[in-house]
Amino acid sequence: MDYFSEIIGQERVLAVLRRALATGAINHAYLFAGPAGTGKKTTALAFARALVLSTDPQGEIYLRENAHPDFMRVEKLEKKTLIGIEQINRDMEPWLALKPYRAFRRVVIINDAQFLSLPAANALLKTLEEPPSHAVIILVADEQILLETIVSRCQMIRFVPLAESSLRDFLLQRGVEGQRASHLARLAQGSLASVIQLAETEGLEEMWRTAWEVIQNLATGREIEVFKCAEEMEKNPVLMAGLLTALLRDIYVFQATGQKENLIADNNVPLYEQFKRLDIEKVKIALMKIDELSIQYRGPVRSLLLSINISYQLQDVLK
Repeated sequence: MDYFSEIIGQERVLAVLRRALATGAINHAYLFAGPAGTGKKTTALAFARALVLSTDPQGEIYLRENAHPDFMRVEKLEKKTLIGIEQINRDMEPWLALKPYRAFRRVVIINDAQFLSLPAANALLKTLEEPPSHAVIILVADEQILLETIVSRCQMIRFVPLAESSLRDFLLQRGVEGQRASHLARLAQGSLASVIQLAETEGLEEMWRTAWEVIQNLATGREIEVFKCAEEMEKNPVLMAGLLTALLRDIYVFQATGQKENLIADNNVPLYEQFKRLDIEKVKIALMKIDELSIQYRGPVRSLLLSINISYQLQDVLK
């Protein structure tokens, strides 16, 4: 059975995991790290299924109902901003210490591990230092800001942005028209989750127009435009942040190369030509900071504060 049939564009990752399953050389802890939307959670679940079902082939129905006694998922609770210590030392650790009930191993996935509170991270570290022999812990993180002592005790599995061609093929297989598939694949910037969201978003063209108006208004340097931008972003923060940064990248790329082929929205070239020459180093720094801020939309910081900060970053480059 191919447990990884739904994973696309991560051949190196799958080669490592398949080799581990084939040889039985399973580590006690893994860290699946990389950009958001690149298949980490899907791969972690597939790997966990393979580990459990390899010695409990009848356990599929229990996994499907999220009721297998040897599999657990830990993630942020609703209305919580961080994974709390009680989820580690009260829920996970006692469960992990028990011997497997049906399978050979007990497997736990900790999703969004970058949101472990410091007490929770320290509690997890104790388990990683002396794990039960039957335990496999899989941490999934969009960014590597975990304690170094935790990272050093895990086998790193690094995920990379998906190739544009892989995203385009994914959309084509689902009936998206060719030109639109190419456009969305480029806009998604290597994220399968983003390309799915873009394909399913109603009114995307209107959002594009709004993003373009926002970029033009920010370029005037008027401070009020920062707050207007943040207000627009709050309607769909992650998607709007992606559209705005895509436009900034386009302006930067067009000014640097003069070529349309590498642009996400090449129909905007006449508009890109209206902008003053941007400082390339400032653009690079702004894009990096905006990416870091965008990751925090699922974290403990208020969404509006992130949107205001992103708006200031954009205006500082454009004005």
